[in-house]
Amino acid sequence: MPPNWTYVDRAPDSVSEQRVADVFSRLVALDPEKPTRFRFADDAQELFVDWLTQLEAKVRGDELHPALISHLAKYRRLMPSLALLLELAELTSSVGSDGSLFTDMQNFVTLKSAQRAAGWCEYLESHAHRVYSCVMSPQLRAAKELAEKIKQRKVGADGVFSCRDVYLKGWTGLDTPEAVKMAAEVLEDAGWIRELRNESGSSVGRPSNRYEVNPKVWAGTTVDEEPDVS
Repeated sequence: MPPNWTYVDRAPDSVSEQRVADVFSRLVALDPEKPTRFRFADDAQELFVDWLTQLEAKVRGDELHPALISHLAKYRRLMPSLALLLELAELTSSVGSDGSLFTDMQNFVTLKSAQRAAGWCEYLESHAHRVYSCVMSPQLRAAKELAEKIKQRKVGADGVFSCRDVYLKGWTGLDTPEAVKMAAEVLEDAGWIRELRNESGSSVGRPSNRYEVNPKVWAGTTVDEEPDVS
């Protein structure tokens, strides 16, 4: 950014303020007993289908953190909702606009509003990536690494593995007993594995640091789908 900065004090844009106030007033004045129906115009519908196809590829893939996937999945409704709101604002901001400009049958969300909504979603997604990057802690990165090793049958190929089996491999992020245990906790919560307890019978419920792999993992199930271990 430029090194020089100058404080500017100017009056608010009164014309824009009034236009916004008019938009809200006209929308509030619409008759709730006669709801208005909208649908995408043909070109806007085409844009939405392309946009949704890309979104579904993201949320159904295995590259994003589950928290971010859950967040982005809400965009399925966010984008068309924003498009409708932008279209309503555009219509009601016209001079002399009121509820009479809407018909019962053919009201369309235009390509312009759909493009604006898609742009907003892209902007919000960029910030979401920054926010959710903080949850990718060393523990979660280690869990993702352990998950990959399990899927590739580099550990637990016979259905059972121990912490020692993992950390002796010297894999990055999984080279200590503590790191493996923390990674295993995440995968256990996700339904990938379950800890075997009291194998020796010496103490009820005593952890053994040995884990059983959910067979569904090798059947194509991902950690984000939380397979059932029971």
